[in-house]
Amino acid sequence: MRVLVTGAAAGIGDATARRFATDGAQVVALDAAESATEDQPNLRRVVGDVTDPGHLAAAVELAAGDHGLDVCVANAGVSLMEDFLEGGTESWERVMRVNLLGVMLTMQAAARSMVERGGGRLLATASIAGLHGEPGSSAYCASKAGVIGLVKTLAVELAPHGVTVNAVAPGQIDTGMNARDLETVACAAGRSPRDLLDEHLERRVPARRLGAPEEVAALFAYLASDAAAFITGEVIRIDGGELAS
Repeated sequence: MRVLVTGAAAGIGDATARRFATDGAQVVALDAAESATEDQPNLRRVVGDVTDPGHLAAAVELAAGDHGLDVCVANAGVSLMEDFLEGGTESWERVMRVNLLGVMLTMQAAARSMVERGGGRLLATASIAGLHGEPGSSAYCASKAGVIGLVKTLAVELAPHGVTVNAVAPGQIDTGMNARDLETVACAAGRSPRDLLDEHLERRVPARRLGAPEEVAALFAYLASDAAAFITGEVIRIDGGELAS
């Protein structure tokens, strides 16, 4: 299996790249930042920008090799917390450019390779923020809702080519990006980040804990497996029951 994962220097992307490599896949892990971590021989890290079609074309070509690309996980994303009334177009453009345009360009480049080889699995990291409102995250919520709409459309459009398209919607996952967002919210509220997190988990998350990036990676691995061949156009929450409560 040949796999491309974007946003793979840390968090969910890093865990996902490592999971596929551990399972025996040949993995190319793309990120705008360099990673200094030690990896398996079948995990190759490259630096690239998901908003640059040239970078993505090169990454897909590298990942596909002579046999074609089997799986692409469009995971790269950024978050920016700000009050809607105080926000401006610059922040919105940055979030939309990476989180939505970047996913579109990633999936387009990967899909071209998959259609040529006769099938594949397109996967994207959405968020429960794309399924409900989160104050202070208007741009992020809108971008993830856009990813969900894109996934559903591509599932229909690419099905005749043997390509399945699905999204995973994480909730509260233990990542650096979530920690930075928590610090921003806590600072604005004059609260301790730890206290704010504990309160949220107690009130909103039935599982009463953060999820691990490796748990999200396991879901991506399932969706890329033969067992998930009849699943397409789905957005699967992994949120400890947060949106079920």
